[in-house]
Amino acid sequence: MNYDVIVIGSGIGGLSFAAVAGARLGKKVLILEKNATIGGRLHSFQRDGFTLDIGAHVISQSEKGPLGSVLRTLGKQGHITWKHVRPMTSYRGEIFAFPRGLQGRISEDEYSRLLNTTSEIVNMDEAASRELDDVDLRTYLMRKGISDPLVLACFNNIVMIYVCVPYHRASAGEFIRCFREEARSRASGYPVGGCGVISSVLAEGIAENGGLIQTGSRVKEIIVENGRAVGVRTENAEYRAPVVVSNADGRRTLIDLLPEGLLPEKERSRVREMSYSYSMLIVRMALKHPVTDLKLITHIAGLDPEQYEEALLAGRFPEEVPLFMPVPSNFSPECAPYGRQLLTAGAIIPYETPDVERLEEIIVETAEKILPGLREALLWRHVTTPKDLHAAALENGAIIGLGQSVGQVGKGRPDVETAVPGLYLCGAEAGGTGVGIELAINSTFDLLARLGEKDASWKGGAPI
Repeated sequence: MNYDVIVIGSGIGGLSFAAVAGARLGKKVLILEKNATIGGRLHSFQRDGFTLDIGAHVISQSEKGPLGSVLRTLGKQGHITWKHVRPMTSYRGEIFAFPRGLQGRISEDEYSRLLNTTSEIVNMDEAASRELDDVDLRTYLMRKGISDPLVLACFNNIVMIYVCVPYHRASAGEFIRCFREEARSRASGYPVGGCGVISSVLAEGIAENGGLIQTGSRVKEIIVENGRAVGVRTENAEYRAPVVVSNADGRRTLIDLLPEGLLPEKERSRVREMSYSYSMLIVRMALKHPVTDLKLITHIAGLDPEQYEEALLAGRFPEEVPLFMPVPSNFSPECAPYGRQLLTAGAIIPYETPDVERLEEIIVETAEKILPGLREALLWRHVTTPKDLHAAALENGAIIGLGQSVGQVGKGRPDVETAVPGLYLCGAEAGGTGVGIELAINSTFDLLARLGEKDASWKGGAPI
C-alpha cells in the first residue's frame, strides 16, 4: 500500500500530526509504534478497578490549548470532558496558592516585587520572551529583585513541573511562555477517564480519516536513496512514502536510524551533547478511602535546588522530597472504584540518580506528612522508575523529552526539518514551545507550516 507519510512513534506529537494531516489535508498516514500500546506517556492502564496513567499528568491548557485545536480539526472537541484545577503549593505543613498565598510569609517589599514580576510575565509579548531564551530563570528572577529563598523555591517548583529542568538551567523565555499561556487560559485540568482517553480519541479520528496505526512495529532503519529519505524498515517489513516524520527519540532517529555518514558531523556532535529533561520516580497509591479533596498538590521540600540535585546524584537522600501530586480520582471518579481514592506522587529526579528504590519509601513518607492518614488508607502501590519510563519512551526516561534549557529552546532547539531531505521531526525533540504535551503538539504545528511552505499539497494544515 502507498502512503503519503510515515510517522515513527505514536506519542502525542505523532498522533497530532497524523490527525491533522489526515483530517485537514486528506493525507494517507501510516504510524509505526514499537510498543503494544499507543500514546507514549499518554497511556493509561487498569489495575483492580483503578485507572492509572503511565506518567503523572495535568494538562496545562486542556481544551483551550493546542490539543483543543487538534480535537476541533477532527470534529471531536466534545469527546473529552475536562475537570479544571488550580494547583496548590505545600510547604512546612501549610498549603497555599501561588503567588498570593505568599503574602505574610515574605516581606512586603519582596511580595510587591513578586506580584510585579508575575504581572510582567503574564503580559510579556512573544518577541520580549524570545530575548530571554538564553537567560536562565534564576538569573532573570534575581534581576527582578527576587531574592527570598521561599519565592525562588516556588518558582523552581513551577518550572520543574512545566519543563522538568531546575531553574538554574531552565530557559527564562520558555518558562515565561509556559506561565503566560497557562495564566491566560485558566484551564489547567485532567480528562475524565484518565489521560489515555486523549490518545484513544486521537487514534479514533485518525482511523476515521483513513490513517493506520500499527503497533508492535519497531523501526530499525530509515531508508535513504539518492540522499533522500524514502521510507523505513522494521524487523519484518519495508514501507515507503515521500515524507517520513519521526516522533521517536530525536537522538535515536538522527544517530541510530539513519545510515552512518548522512548526518553532518557538526550536527551529529550537537545532537549527542544535548540533554534531556529530568525523569521521575512515580508512586501511585490506591487508597481504601479518600484522604484529601484537593486535586493537585505540589510540595516544596527544600530551598536549594542545586544542593538537592547534587545530593541525589551522590545517593544522599533527604528525609523528604519535592513532589508533584495529582489526585486523578478527584478529577475523575471513574479512575477509582466507588469510595476509593487514587493518588499519584512523583519525584522529579535526574535519570542518573542511583538506588532509586530507596526513594520510594521517602516519597510515601513525604506524602504522609502532607496528607496524614495516608498510610492507614493504603491498599497497594504501583511504582514506575526512570528505567521503566526509558523502556517505554527511551530518552533516558525523560518526563518531557529534550530539556527546555538555556541553549536548547528557540533557535537553539533542533529544527523540525533535518539535514536529510524527506525526513522530519516532531514532538518534544524539535521545534515547539510549551508545557509537556503542548510542546509536542506545537512542534507538530511548526512542522505542518514548514511542509506547507515546501509543497502546495501540504498547505492549509494550520490549526483551527
